[in-house]
Amino acid sequence: MDKDFKRMLFIVAIGNFLSSIAMNQIIPLLPFIMAAYNVEGEKIGLYSALAYGGSTFIMAIFAPIWGTLADKFGRKKMLLRASLGMSLCLFISVFLKNAESFIILRLFMGAFSGFSSACIAIIALNAPKEYANYSLAKLSSYQITGSLLGPLTGGALMHFFDFRVQFLISSILLFIIFFLILFMVKERHEVKQSINVKINNNFYSFVFKVCIATFLVQFTMNFLAPIIGLFIERISQNKELATGFCFSLAGIASAIFAPKIVKIKINEHKLIAYSSLFMAINLFLQYLCISNFYLLCVMRFLFGISFCAVMPSIYTLIKKNTPSNIGSKIYGINQSFLGLGSCVGAFCGGYFYHILDTKVFFICIASILLNALIFFRQK
Repeated sequence: MDKDFKRMLFIVAIGNFLSSIAMNQIIPLLPFIMAAYNVEGEKIGLYSALAYGGSTFIMAIFAPIWGTLADKFGRKKMLLRASLGMSLCLFISVFLKNAESFIILRLFMGAFSGFSSACIAIIALNAPKEYANYSLAKLSSYQITGSLLGPLTGGALMHFFDFRVQFLISSILLFIIFFLILFMVKERHEVKQSINVKINNNFYSFVFKVCIATFLVQFTMNFLAPIIGLFIERISQNKELATGFCFSLAGIASAIFAPKIVKIKINEHKLIAYSSLFMAINLFLQYLCISNFYLLCVMRFLFGISFCAVMPSIYTLIKKNTPSNIGSKIYGINQSFLGLGSCVGAFCGGYFYHILDTKVFFICIASILLNALIFFRQK
């Protein structure tokens, strides 16, 4: 691995890590933020789902557009657009006074998103072939770690300060990322202006399969995200810190184990299938441990080990099977399904929580088992 690519991988991975922290600080804390905005009763779960799911839905709409533009004009420009746009939205969030305006601004943030998919594309299309899987696993582990450590920092900040402080810090982090990308990242490959590529039905089938897998994984991951704090506040007095800590343990596990697990000599289809199966088992154990905070924390850590190889394997499959000059477009489409999975998962979590309470875990189990079934059928 040459020095230029090592530097690119390091900077992009750090950028992905910091942006994930910035964007995910509030996710499991949304019920408490809505309460601070004077939202009451059953509306708390619904408004939390709207704030999170709405932004991911808008992200799903815009992701293929940004992916196509990245293939045409360059991935670095998409990184700059996303980091600056989200930084400005978060800065404006500091001055909002009610939940409705907060939700609307989250929708605008969804339109400016696409940072993660641009990171994946720029690394996948610039990585030496022999280091592609490792590079994508490292990038994904940084992203996942940031997304799951974000609630820990967010919980600590919300415990000691006004919740708006974390919006300001997130805005500053993204602004720093903007300058890191601007001055320290260079694309080695020239952007190809023509993206007309002949593809067959097998390729369409492949894209559909990996997109469905991404949807199911993100549905499962985000189903609990806006409501897990409601479970933890029943069993812990320091609800903000406890929620952030418990939610973040999966990210810590992912950072430790993702680069190791992807080195296992097994094809990506089987790795996704086995990981999905272990996720389903773990979710059932989380359901059994939902009344014990310490056991739930252990299960969350093991959950991070279970899922940490899934998304890197999906990204590797896309890289192996996609022509390079439509790579960003396919990653953008996949990012749309990621956003849709996050959106539908968050909405369903907020809705079914009031109907099923802790039994919502079984919906997550069913969705990830379906993902395992899809990939167990592959050779």
